[in-house]
Amino acid sequence: MRIGIIGIINHDTISMANGEQLEDLGGILYNTTVLADLIEDSSSLYPISLIGKDCYDAMLTILETRPVVETSGVALCPKGTSRNHIRYDTSMEKIERLTNHVGPITFKQIEPYLDLDALLVNFIVGDDISLKTMRTIRKQATGLLYLDVHNLCLGINEKGLRLPRAPENWKTWMEMFDVVQMNEVEARLLAGQNLEIIDEYVAFGETILPLGPSVFIVTRGAHGSVAVYQKDGRVRSIVTPPETVSKMVDTTGCGDAFAAGFLIGYLNTTDTASAILLASKVATLNCSTAGMPTAGQFRNI
Repeated sequence: MRIGIIGIINHDTISMANGEQLEDLGGILYNTTVLADLIEDSSSLYPISLIGKDCYDAMLTILETRPVVETSGVALCPKGTSRNHIRYDTSMEKIERLTNHVGPITFKQIEPYLDLDALLVNFIVGDDISLKTMRTIRKQATGLLYLDVHNLCLGINEKGLRLPRAPENWKTWMEMFDVVQMNEVEARLLAGQNLEIIDEYVAFGETILPLGPSVFIVTRGAHGSVAVYQKDGRVRSIVTPPETVSKMVDTTGCGDAFAAGFLIGYLNTTDTASAILLASKVATLNCSTAGMPTAGQFRNI
C-alpha cells in the first residue's frame, strides 16, 4: 500500500490552559506519524509538503524512526517554515494564529505521486493547494482521494488570527474527492445553519454525496461521529459514539489521527462502519497525550 499526504508542515507552539507550553512540528506530520504506525511494514508513506531549512533536520529526526516514510515529496521552502501558535482555554477551545504563511504546494511537486493507492489532502494553512491543482489531480490520480476540510474553513486576518468562514467555492472542492471529513464546526459553517441533532447532520451529508463523494464524515469530539455513505446503491448513515478518554490532554491532531485511522481501515476493508471504529480508537488515543505522537504509539491499537 502506498499513500500520499498533501499539506503544509507547521512549527507549532502550543500554550495549554495550565500555563504549560509545548513546541513541536505539526501539520501533516500528525497524519504521517499515525499512519506510519497503522500501515504495514511493506508499505510506503509520502508526505508532500513544504518546510524551511530551519526545521528540516527536526522533521528528519521525527521520521527516521518511521522507516515506511519517504521524504522525497517534501520540498525546502525559501520562506522558511510555517509557524502556528495555538492557545487553549480552560474548556479546551483553541485560538490559532498563523505566521510566516507559506505555500501553496504546486502540481509539479505532487505529480510524481498520482499513481499511489490514496492521496489524503489536509488543509493546514487553508491554501495548501489551489483548486486548479486539485482539478488536475482529480483528472490524473488513480487512487482514492480523501479530503480533511480542516482549515479550508479558516480565514486569516491581518494579525494572523484564524477566523472561521465558509469558502464561496466549497462545493467545488467537495466534487474533487471520494471521502470527505470535517468537524462539527466546519459542518455548521458549510451548511449555513446551526446543526444540532443527528438527523440534521445526516440531512447535510445527503446533500454532499450527490456532489461526488461516496463517504461523508462529521467528527463531533466528545459526541462521536456521523457518517453518511453509499452502499449497494443506497444512501446509509451510521452514528458512532465516542470512545472513553481516560484523560483529555491535548486535542491537537485528533482530527488528523481520525483521518489516518479511517483511511487505513477503509483501504483495507472498504467498509465504512469498521473504518469508523478504528478511526475513533485512534483519535481517542491521540488526545490522551500532548504534542507529536511517539513512534509505535498506535502500533497495537
